[in-house]
Amino acid sequence: MKIMNEYTYNQIKKNKRHTISILVAITIASALLCSLCIFIYSMWGAKVTSTIKNGGYWQGELREDISRDKLKKVQKDPAVKTTMVKGTWVTAKLSDTKLPYFLMRDADENFWHDMNLKNELIHGRLPKKSGEIVVSKLFFTDNPAYKIGDKLTLPIGNRMLNNKVLKTQAYKRLGETFKVNGAKTYTIVGELDISGSSAYPGYIAMGYLNISDIKQNDKLTVYMLFNNPYKIYKTLPQIAQYSGVTKDKYGKYNVMYNNQLLNLYGISNNSDANTQFVLIMAIVIILFLLVMGTFILIIYNAFSLSADSRIKELSILKSLGATPKQIKYSVLYEGFLLWLIQLPIGLIAGYVFSYGVFSKVNRILSVEKDYSNIHVSFSFIVIAFSVIISLITVLTSAYIPARKVAKVSAVSGIRQNIKMAKIKNHSMIKKIFGIEGELASSQASANKKSLRTATLSISICFILIASYINIISIYKLANSKNEKIVSHDITLNLNTIDEPNEKMINKIISLPEVKDSVIRRQVRTSTYLASNQESKIFAKAGGFAGVDYKKYNVLKQNGRYRIIVNLVGLNDEAFKKYCGKIGTNSGKYYKKDIATGILLNSTHYKPDNSNEVKLLPLLNTKAGSKMLLYEKVEDNMQTNNKFKIKVGDVTGVSPSDIKTNRYSLALIIPMKNYKQIVGNFSLSRELEANIMSIDLLVGDKASPNVKKKLTQICNSYLGSQDFTIWSLVDEKHHGELVQKVISISVFAVALMIGIIGIFNTFSTVSNNIRLHKKEFSMLRSVGVTPKGLNKMLTLEGLFFALKPIIIGIPVVFIICFYMLRLTSITWNEFIAVFPGTAISVCVMIIFMSIFMSYWISSKSIKQNNIIEAMKDEVV
Repeated sequence: MKIMNEYTYNQIKKNKRHTISILVAITIASALLCSLCIFIYSMWGAKVTSTIKNGGYWQGELREDISRDKLKKVQKDPAVKTTMVKGTWVTAKLSDTKLPYFLMRDADENFWHDMNLKNELIHGRLPKKSGEIVVSKLFFTDNPAYKIGDKLTLPIGNRMLNNKVLKTQAYKRLGETFKVNGAKTYTIVGELDISGSSAYPGYIAMGYLNISDIKQNDKLTVYMLFNNPYKIYKTLPQIAQYSGVTKDKYGKYNVMYNNQLLNLYGISNNSDANTQFVLIMAIVIILFLLVMGTFILIIYNAFSLSADSRIKELSILKSLGATPKQIKYSVLYEGFLLWLIQLPIGLIAGYVFSYGVFSKVNRILSVEKDYSNIHVSFSFIVIAFSVIISLITVLTSAYIPARKVAKVSAVSGIRQNIKMAKIKNHSMIKKIFGIEGELASSQASANKKSLRTATLSISICFILIASYINIISIYKLANSKNEKIVSHDITLNLNTIDEPNEKMINKIISLPEVKDSVIRRQVRTSTYLASNQESKIFAKAGGFAGVDYKKYNVLKQNGRYRIIVNLVGLNDEAFKKYCGKIGTNSGKYYKKDIATGILLNSTHYKPDNSNEVKLLPLLNTKAGSKMLLYEKVEDNMQTNNKFKIKVGDVTGVSPSDIKTNRYSLALIIPMKNYKQIVGNFSLSRELEANIMSIDLLVGDKASPNVKKKLTQICNSYLGSQDFTIWSLVDEKHHGELVQKVISISVFAVALMIGIIGIFNTFSTVSNNIRLHKKEFSMLRSVGVTPKGLNKMLTLEGLFFALKPIIIGIPVVFIICFYMLRLTSITWNEFIAVFPGTAISVCVMIIFMSIFMSYWISSKSIKQNNIIEAMKDEVV
């Protein structure tokens, strides 16, 4: 083996052109495989980090409060790694403040270390001992006289309503009082970037909990990390059982799992989530196999050329006693050596490439609100995996030609070098391009095998870029066809229980940029329907029986179907305008005998054989009929409240951009009637029912400025968590940014593969021209002019440049055909938006790169002395 090692090593040094070509291909393959590993690992790491930052580092929670004794049992449980504890709720009375209370809890050291609340600290520090508190920024905004470092001695006690104790965390109640039980001194040490909702009558505050200070009757909330989180779905219910946590009517304990974090580690008790994880892993594995397969095809041909170029020498060695195993080993050893040489370069290039892509992506998406930069994560696991898959790729690429060469007999191998290739007749090309065309065509045919790697690489590059450009065009066209026409382009949601300040509302709808406005509230209710109430068109499409109940909020019970009916209240001006829009009299909806509403009887529907979303009527309900609605929309709601509404009109026209899910309805009523109905709802539905939405039409140009004005107006009346603003312009901008990010990734990969093709083209063309230097000199000696020689090389380059395009066009066509079928777009529609210019630029770059390779490589033969070149024997 030592002799074979030395022979292989010398061949690597001798065949520098083949060696460099293979090294470039292996380096880029290793770099891209490493980048793929880095990308997946970094995205996963960023998601884990984001999940922990936003939700805390915990795996399970007991949702019912437990006592001190039960806490000790939990902490001693061998399955539990760490506990994070929040103490009992405390209400502290404030004086001379906008809101009357501090609503607070203490938390232990582990909570402050592992949970996400520490990330909200914007000034000061976290509490480190009992009596120190951090408070929400809204407290300082409302009461600028207070500052960090202040000591406050406050009465503590209970909120009371009609001699009944209200929970500290309950919504505020009209007529509530405060009963003092004692007093305590607190020191404000920090400010939290949380505002709290105005639905509560106080400011959020958090303190420090000494575990030793916990009293027997304290009500504690416990979060846990487990030694073996893969058993959490078995362990947590056992802990809940001995902790005294009650079961619901389905026999399940009142516990919570941090599913978002657990799912990232592949832990789930939900078959759907498990299926999703398996599907993601399958996609990742298939992606790796596809990338590895692509590079095996590319690198294999480079190794094949190297092996073929020394078949004669290997056959001579075989005739001298080398076994087929040793011959195969020589080619594999070459692959291993070249892989080893480039390994550090490939890994470094992979990290540099990933860093460049992530930097570009972060720069693009940094304008997005709440976007967290994705950083390249270094891990020895990533390095090890990258090394293994790149080695497998290279050795597999080398194994195929190694096996082929090992099977060649010594006699056949020695004779192969002198076997003349059969010249094909190219009479048609000769007629069109003359003798130079025939010579170029013959040369292109002879070099077909040696240029296979370059052809494949450039073909893949062209397919990637052209397919992506076409897919984007089809995607944009499909979106424009399915895009919902919005009547308003900004929506302000006021998440408050109290009636918003009238001055604030007037300022908003009176902004000079506002062309139209609708003030509305919306709450979910439910109704039960029989199949005979379905519209004919909906029944023909499958009806409620064909709905996926796991995916959509439709529940089948006793032969009937429970669906969501969104009860929508409009302000008087908007309601009357809406009635005029659908051609009905608004007066009948203000009568006091029975609540009457307009039924928005339409749902979004997507046929199985199409991706085009359509609107169709859901029910066959007529004007004048009555609907029985229920407050209960989820099984765990404890309410039997129900009421009837008369259907005054049935329409498919919406008054605004009402957010409804598929297979749901909407009933639109005047705001006065809406308030009367939701006034009977349970307290748990109060916030949902009272959220006010203000839809505005301002236009794209004015949208950014209006959004700033809305933020300023709302900040002067509300806390930052009491309102949200949706903008159509922002949504479109987000889509454009995501598209840019995808484009960067696709073009970066295409560029890397293209580099392999271009470099291999240059290496192969220059090598072929060098080997055929004598033939070119002979042509010059028999009268082929420099102009004719240029024509011949240009035509040869043309024939080669056309191959990747000819190979790529059918593949791109098939991809486009499939995409058009998915989106139900016709060929005529697609041709109208066909990105011909972009694809032409791509083709021109390919042609220029190949012609440049031929031009540079041909300079040497044009400058050679004919006689000297003809004497030169190429060995």
